[in-house]
Amino acid sequence: MRRIADLEPRAHTTLRGRSVDRVVYSLFACALFLALVFLWHRSYERSCLALAFPALIALAIFCGLLEYRLERRRFAVDYYLDRRSFLHRRLQRTWLPGSISLAAAVPLAAFLVVFAALARPTDWLFFGAAAAIAPLAFHALSCWPGRHFRRDAGGAERRTTVADILAARIAGTLVLVGVTGAYLLANYYLIPVPGEDIFPDSLERTLEAFSARGRSACPVVDDTLPFAAQVEGLSWYFVTTAATSPWMQDGMRLLLWTGFFLNAAVVFGAFVRGLEGSMLLACRIAGPYRGAG
Repeated sequence: MRRIADLEPRAHTTLRGRSVDRVVYSLFACALFLALVFLWHRSYERSCLALAFPALIALAIFCGLLEYRLERRRFAVDYYLDRRSFLHRRLQRTWLPGSISLAAAVPLAAFLVVFAALARPTDWLFFGAAAAIAPLAFHALSCWPGRHFRRDAGGAERRTTVADILAARIAGTLVLVGVTGAYLLANYYLIPVPGEDIFPDSLERTLEAFSARGRSACPVVDDTLPFAAQVEGLSWYFVTTAATSPWMQDGMRLLLWTGFFLNAAVVFGAFVRGLEGSMLLACRIAGPYRGAG
C-alpha cells in the first residue's frame, strides 16, 4: 500500500494545477466579456444583429447578480425560517431572486452599452485595466480570505461554491472602487474634454454634434442612442461652461459634478458585475476548487 506521504506531492501538484486552470479560465472569461463590449462599440452603427452583444452583456451581468442573490436567499431562508414551514418551500424557489436580478441587470446593461457605444479611446484603458485586475484579485482573494469561507455549492445543481461567490463579489467591489476613482481623477486632472464637440457659445450646436455620434442603421438603436448622446452632450456642456461660470451657485455646481461622476460609477459598476458573472460562469466550467484549510 502507498503511504499518505507519497500521495501528498501529487495532491499538491493537482491542487496547484487546478488553481492555475481557474486563473486561466477567469482571465479568458473577463477578456471575452471585454471583447463583447468592444464589439458592440464597433458594430452598433450597422444592422440590428449588433443587438446580440447587449443581450450577452446583460446575460453576464444577470448571472453574477443571480449567483450572489441565490446565496443570500439560501442563507436567509435556512437561517430564519423553519424547514417545515410552507414559506420555506415557497422561498426556496428561484423565481424571486431571478426576477430581482433580471430587474437590476437590464438597466445596468443599458447604462453600460450606451456608455460603451459612445466611449472615447481613453475609456477603454480603464475597461481593460478592470478586466485584467478582476480575475487576479479574484484568485488572490480565493486563497485568502477565501480559504476560510465555506466551499459547499449549496445544491447538486450548482458548481460554484460559497467561497467563489464571496471572493468574486469582494474582488469586484475592490476593482470597482479603484477603477472608478482612477477614472474620475484622470478625467478631472489628465484627460482633456472632447472639445471638438463642445461649442461654449451654442448649446444647440453641441447637442447636434453629440447626437451625430449616436446614429445607427438599426431603427431601435437610432431611436434611443442619439437621445442618450444628447444627454451626454448636455452634461459636458454644463460641466465645462455653466459649472465654471461665476453666476452658477455652489449647490448647483456640486449637483452637476455629482451627476457627472455618478454616471461613471454606475457604468463601471455594471461592467464589474459583468466581470463577476463571467468569472463565476468560468468556475462552472473549471469545476469547484477545493482550497486548503
